[in-house]
Amino acid sequence: MYAQRASLIAFFVVTVWSRATLAGEPELKLGEVRESSLSPGQAQSFMVSLGDGDFAQIEVNPRGLALVVKTYDPSGKPFRGAELGPQEGKLNLVAEVSGAFRVEVAAVDTLATGPFTIALEKVVTLAARLAPPKPVAVSPRIQALEASVQHGERDSVNLFWEEVRKAGAPLIEPIAGDPDNMAVTFLWRGLPNTRNVLVLWLPYAGAAPDEYLMARLGQTDAWYKTIKVDRKMRLSYTLAPNAARLLPLSLGIDSDALTMIATSARPDPLNPKRWRDDSRSVDAPEFRGSSVLEMPDAPPQPWIARRPGVPAGRVEKHQFKSVALKNEREIAVYLPPQYSPHAEPYPLLVLFDEHAYLGEAGESSLVPTPTILDNLISEARIPPMVALLVGNAPGARDRELPCNRQFTAALVDELLPWVHRLYNFTSDPRQTVVAGSSFGGLAAACAGLWFPGTFGNVLSQSGSFHSKPPSVSDATDSSSEPNWVARQFISSPRLALRFYLEAGSAEFDATARENSILSSTRTLRDVLRAKGYEVHFQEFAGGHDYLCWRGTLADGLIALMGGAAANSIPHPQPQP
Repeated sequence: MYAQRASLIAFFVVTVWSRATLAGEPELKLGEVRESSLSPGQAQSFMVSLGDGDFAQIEVNPRGLALVVKTYDPSGKPFRGAELGPQEGKLNLVAEVSGAFRVEVAAVDTLATGPFTIALEKVVTLAARLAPPKPVAVSPRIQALEASVQHGERDSVNLFWEEVRKAGAPLIEPIAGDPDNMAVTFLWRGLPNTRNVLVLWLPYAGAAPDEYLMARLGQTDAWYKTIKVDRKMRLSYTLAPNAARLLPLSLGIDSDALTMIATSARPDPLNPKRWRDDSRSVDAPEFRGSSVLEMPDAPPQPWIARRPGVPAGRVEKHQFKSVALKNEREIAVYLPPQYSPHAEPYPLLVLFDEHAYLGEAGESSLVPTPTILDNLISEARIPPMVALLVGNAPGARDRELPCNRQFTAALVDELLPWVHRLYNFTSDPRQTVVAGSSFGGLAAACAGLWFPGTFGNVLSQSGSFHSKPPSVSDATDSSSEPNWVARQFISSPRLALRFYLEAGSAEFDATARENSILSSTRTLRDVLRAKGYEVHFQEFAGGHDYLCWRGTLADGLIALMGGAAANSIPHPQPQP
């Protein structure tokens, strides 16, 4: 009983003292700066009133002093504190009860004197902190439709869908005050059983799946998602209604969920622009391929369409059997217009993944290489050149292209001599380009590294430089780390090589392993330039997609073969 009574007396004394003390102390009001000064051994106190759960940010300018800032809750109990100075600093706290909090400011050096300022810079209530985050972009058109629905305008949704049917989707609208991005709104006309719709724009949707789920507009059949997109972006996407819920890929790969999402995905039925729509597929047309979004400032792709009056080269196909690799593949040889076996030897382009860069009869190629070459040659952007498009042996691509030395040696020792006996092209590495995308871009870099006497120019489109060669098993070689190729160039003497490297702004790693094509390509670029190589580098607004590569192949060829560029390769002395 005595202890209980003493405790109550103590509580009463502290409470009365606290209230009396706070009553005479200046109050910090939001946005108001208070000036004060410290005398030797003296602290200054202030009061701030906060609600339960309020976040408060107090800014202090010590004016060169080292200060200790402490807070005490309404009962007088020590709460949050920080040492600040000599520069401006901030003390952040979240109130756990409502009431008057005391803020005490003292100098670390008890003999120090001088002025300081203090201000309550920000207060955010608990309700405001727990509210959903504001969207980074909004659609004025969707806002207007929502307002119409709320006002009971029954025909507004039908009129909206009629507008979309005529103009197409997605909606693309400006963002006030943002000259670099636009608001893109993806749309879906729902059915009674629609529960969600996922916008499959990779890798973004894999990094934050919930941020790419559409919302339903009230009780209407209109589903939408508005996203901020770079004005220069070119992308392909699909939509997945009733998609399985997915955790961010950084938390692990849920193969079952990914399979179910991929199964429900399809091109945007409201977008007439299609990509990779294989007419020979037995799948229903509404499930084939993906949709295309090209933002207003996406770089033009002027070389990919056949032009009236431009002379066309011809393509001849062969089957090639490799003794060393013990397999067979199709190859294609592009011969420029007016090709002659008796002319001066033609420059040579060696390009991996023949099927993607050439296509088959009755099928459009992903990258129309013969058309691109015809147009570039016609306008004298590159010299007339022969192109060798190397196909993949069945089941061998993932084994041969990721820096497989046996494959590259077979290319140099078997395939090139065999083709050289049939066609007229140069053996000068300065006039020879080895090129590819993804694993093909990786293979091109290793071909230049290992055989610079054959290939003097490397053209890599989004090369998989984050990958290690499957054949590398020596753990002491740091082979499990990304940037294996960069390390090979670091440890080798400078070679007679020139490079065109590119990667897309959307080629980051959604699994958050710092293992992306974009970062590894930048690393290789920096390594090569530090070694003294000539490197042309381009970062395009897009992802790991032939939709972008079909335009940038011409950029790489012009950089390496345009004008006198192909004759400018120095022959440096070997150096470490």
